[in-house]
Amino acid sequence: MGIFQDLSSKVAAMWKHAKDKRAFFRTLIETANDGKLTEDEIAQIDLKKAELGLTDDDLKHIRVQAYSAALAAATSDGKVTADEENELNKLQAYFKIPDSDLERSKQQLARFRLLAEIQEGNLPTTQVNNVIFQKGEQAHWTEAGDILEERVVGRRYQGGSSGVSFRIAKGVSYRVGAHRGNIVTDKAVVPVSSGDLIITNKRAIFRGDKKSFVLSIAKLLDVHFFTNGVKLTDDKGKPRTVKFETKENVDIVGAVLSRVINNYASDR
Repeated sequence: MGIFQDLSSKVAAMWKHAKDKRAFFRTLIETANDGKLTEDEIAQIDLKKAELGLTDDDLKHIRVQAYSAALAAATSDGKVTADEENELNKLQAYFKIPDSDLERSKQQLARFRLLAEIQEGNLPTTQVNNVIFQKGEQAHWTEAGDILEERVVGRRYQGGSSGVSFRIAKGVSYRVGAHRGNIVTDKAVVPVSSGDLIITNKRAIFRGDKKSFVLSIAKLLDVHFFTNGVKLTDDKGKPRTVKFETKENVDIVGAVLSRVINNYASDR
């Protein structure tokens, strides 16, 4: 009986230890939910980890989740400050997470950091070949995409009828209800040129393989962003619509263009 009691106690202890580990992992993620780990929190984590007999390898499956929770907290306001990025780097170092495990998160972090820089007035710069720039003009962003325009994609007949014919006398007949059909034109918004939208401090330039355009920032009347592109309307009311190759940088393009417009307005 004593053997069975001893075995039962060991099993119960194992289950408790497993529950304690799960509780510890949950607490670890919750602790990182504010975007950082304080010195006191690290001390408590180390103490509990020692009590449970856990090693760094035991945390491998949970450490990326903890970092992701911290990153979500840091980016919840749509930007990442230098202090927040420093805290994330400290968290990564504490958990010994290799960059290869955080490739997607690092890309996301870089985008949010760039947005924060743009919002603070620090525009990025980029090199663009085969474009003649004006004096003092600097390219700040390029984004691949297509010019979209409404075009005729087909024509068809609709509504034609031969009518009804009946004889009223020898050699004489009368036709009623006959009418010719109408030509119906089908239109659609389609890509007409592929290339790059280039935003400078003076112009919005689309350099395409079949069609291009140049819009002065001074003559931009309206800018409307979509989830995957932008419509730029000049002071004459003519719109140019560009659909981006990917959706990932729509917010960055918007931030760059907004800052360029604001800078131009403030310099006038």
